[in-house]
Amino acid sequence: MSITAIGREGELLARDVLINRFKVDGIFQADWLVEKNGKYYVVEVKHKEMFKAPPFDGHGLDVRQVKSRMRFFRSVGVRCLFLVIDMTGLIFWQWLDVLENGPKFDTKNGVRIYALDSFVRAGRIAEAG
Repeated sequence: MSITAIGREGELLARDVLINRFKVDGIFQADWLVEKNGKYYVVEVKHKEMFKAPPFDGHGLDVRQVKSRMRFFRSVGVRCLFLVIDMTGLIFWQWLDVLENGPKFDTKNGVRIYALDSFVRAGRIAEAG
């Protein structure tokens, strides 16, 4: 078994212990925790195709992720940055609390889509070469 596979197995075992033995009220695995200018932030990263209208073009996040990150923000004051690198290499970002206050809709598959106009455009990933 590779070191990566052992690490993943350990994470699954720890998740089971936290949920079933420690009876935690909630659990989520952040993509990144970052510090900038002395403040910490949770970063949720998505790399996928843009959602196409109707009702609007946008990018989304699982509703369960939205709810857990917003609970975390309200509880401890750590904001969540939603960072999207779409399949064309365009980079979009916005604070999740800001997105939650703007245009959004939930798909039948449980994904909350936010309007593309609600994001900050941050350029494009440089071509690898």
